[in-house]
Amino acid sequence: MKTRLDISLADNLTPLQLIAFDACTRCNECLNWCPVLDVTGDESLTTPEKIRIYGDLIRSRHGLLSSVAGPPSVENGLLEKLKDALYTCTTCGRCGEVCEVGINTQQLWPAMREKLVELGVGPMGAQDQTGPLTAEHHNPYGRLHAERFAWLPPEIEVAERAEIGFYVGCSGAYVAQPMVIGAVRAFASVGAPFTLFDDEWCCGFPLFIIGDNEQVAEIVRHNVEGFVARGVKKLLVSCPCCTFMLRERWPEFYGAELPFEIVHTTQFIAEMIAAGKFKLTKSIPDRLTYHDPCYLSRGVRVIDEPRAVIAQIPNVDFVEMADCRELSKCCGAGGGLRRCNPGLSVDMARRLMADAEAVGADTLVIDCPACFERMHLALGGMVTDLKIVDLMELVSELF
Repeated sequence: MKTRLDISLADNLTPLQLIAFDACTRCNECLNWCPVLDVTGDESLTTPEKIRIYGDLIRSRHGLLSSVAGPPSVENGLLEKLKDALYTCTTCGRCGEVCEVGINTQQLWPAMREKLVELGVGPMGAQDQTGPLTAEHHNPYGRLHAERFAWLPPEIEVAERAEIGFYVGCSGAYVAQPMVIGAVRAFASVGAPFTLFDDEWCCGFPLFIIGDNEQVAEIVRHNVEGFVARGVKKLLVSCPCCTFMLRERWPEFYGAELPFEIVHTTQFIAEMIAAGKFKLTKSIPDRLTYHDPCYLSRGVRVIDEPRAVIAQIPNVDFVEMADCRELSKCCGAGGGLRRCNPGLSVDMARRLMADAEAVGADTLVIDCPACFERMHLALGGMVTDLKIVDLMELVSELF
């Protein structure tokens, strides 16, 4: 069976992204850093293969022969091979970080996935539930929208209007509540009034990352208008994927510059510490290490701020893992992988946790609700004393 390539494969790519398909030298340095290859050993899933296959398709679809004879047809098996490679991936961006020619893979993969969705080939497996669940419940988990703020501690005062807003995100609201509880308690300790949008919707990242953008513009406009109506000038965000989506992609779908600044919660707390408005007074006996989330480190380059916050813990015993900062490993939760290949994503989480144990850490500090969910799930099949704690959760216990 064949599929006719009757759509453009390049109209959503930037000139720099188009160059990538010829720029890749097949040096294979990225293979040394791919967390999926590390677990599976399958080189057909790696960056050079994705770029090779898609580059060949672009040249076939947009070459001279196609302009004369019309769009070509390709074997479905080739498209399935490309789908497996593109979606068996967390879009962690580690390969792009080490790329000798600077290919930004973290931004390239979603654009390629979008075209597979247009062709009716993508997404993969249970990822196809993301769109319907988000349309019905405004979150990809299918949880009740009315329960989005059920986690909010009753003692926390939320202003009707304020210049500081807090975008909670779906994972924080439904699967990593200690993270957002810790965040609002830290905000309250600072004494700065903040507001919430009580009809907050998913940020659109789970749809964007699998290439399904049909709902995203509506989602973005709804959320932007909701926070603007509450007078927000600075929007705090706890989830790295949400932070990336709001900062890097919302302006594109909104059609204009956002009317407020996007700041990750850890950046905000680091600013408050530097300004003398927030202080950690309690110590912790554990040896700590920190995991840099993919979209916080490589996505929006928030790397030093979490360490600055941890450094304020009195007498802290902190050690870095071997792979950290811009080259941190992926926990396996990203890119929609946990939905289409949950076993692989858990295996990736366990390898990361083993790295924390290897440096003698008692507690692995994380800064991402997806990491929080995946690592707590992975703990269920491990014999370990390692503890997993979110940075805001930890901070809220130490001031």
